Amino acid sequence: MKRHALIISLMFCSAAALALAPAVTDCGATPSTDACTAKPKNTDIFGQPVPAEAAREEKGPGTNNSRPEKRSDGPDRGLPVPDTGARTSELPAGGRPDFSSLERASTAFHIWLGLALALLALSEAFAADNPGRRRLSLAGCALAAVLALGSLAAASVKLGPDARVLLAFRPGFLLYYGAGLLTASAALSQLLSRHSDGGTGFWGAVSAFFLASAGAVLLAAQARVNPEAAAFVMAGHVPVGAALLAAGAVRAFLLFSASKPARAALAVFLFVAAAMSGLYRESPDAFSLHFTTMTGAADEPPAAVTEKAATGRTNEEAADKKGPRG
Repeated sequence: MKRHALIISLMFCSAAALALAPAVTDCGATPSTDACTAKPKNTDIFGQPVPAEAAREEKGPGTNNSRPEKRSDGPDRGLPVPDTGARTSELPAGGRPDFSSLERASTAFHIWLGLALALLALSEAFAADNPGRRRLSLAGCALAAVLALGSLAAASVKLGPDARVLLAFRPGFLLYYGAGLLTASAALSQLLSRHSDGGTGFWGAVSAFFLASAGAVLLAAQARVNPEAAAFVMAGHVPVGAALLAAGAVRAFLLFSASKPARAALAVFLFVAAAMSGLYRESPDAFSLHFTTMTGAADEPPAAVTEKAATGRTNEEAADKKGPRG
């Protein structure tokens, strides 16, 4: 009897030892640290299958089959992690560029363009009175071209680092750049014409074309600004554009006749264009953002109109379901 009790107790002790072991180690044919893996037990001490939830609770955080859950115990628990990657934005911090810089850039451009036209007019007047001094006349034409290009640089400086964004919003401002380039081309053409054959020939015709083109571009500027400032811009650019068109016509006339009154008229027209361009000040409303306000009927608010339309549709659907009345 004692022998049977001893055998039974030994069997229970071995079963208890197996039950307390967390896993069975399977090392394969060649045991090693990397080859050994822990297998979770799926039965209890009596050989019954262990439920999945109980087996999950017995798994510790250090077992191979369990992955520790990332938790945040701070005040920002549950909030998404902010993106720290570098991002670039074309717009400044305020959400939209400063459109007032377009006004300052336009004013600076017209002042420099006026100086270029005034120097070109002085060169024409000096050449008419002193045909023998070609070097001073050539220097005047070259300096006028430099000042015309300087008007483009002055406008770019006033626009600042947001120049690309501003010009993308207001491409009509590029007409001023075109007028500056045409004026510089007219001054260089006049220099080449005077250097070659005294004012006639191919370069004389090119100079007349560039002068007239600059005037036409300035006349077209009023069509690319806001409607509330179109009249002001047109009033300021009509004298400049008309004077440049007249100067181009006189320059073309000088290709066939070297009369002194025509040369004097060319200098006068250039002086008029220079004075009007230098005195021009851009309107604050010319290139600013243009907002359009849409309003509903004056008698009833938009919410009432929407509710009334929904009620009408409901009544029509009900009438369709009932069918025609006989």
